[in-house]
Amino acid sequence: MGKYPGKDSDLTLTFHTKDPDSGHGKECETFYTTDLESWIVQGKKRGPNVRAQLANLAEDETFLEISDRTMAAFVQRYVKERYGIDLN
Repeated sequence: MGKYPGKDSDLTLTFHTKDPDSGHGKECETFYTTDLESWIVQGKKRGPNVRAQLANLAEDETFLEISDRTMAAFVQRYVKERYGIDLN
């Protein structure tokens, strides 16, 4: 959670990475960083059966499904930027 939870109207987003297999499409899993030390994740919405399986999900919280390939791209970039290690 960011420094100031609940102040979503004050967030400024910066693109970080997206699904590497998505080409130039508009609909793809995407990670953004915010100026409040948090992440915004764009992804596919799932229904009430998945929601019911999540523990302690508050009314103002939501969830996203992120593919392995997108998470792998995120981790590779994160490790390279943070630690200078290329996992490829």
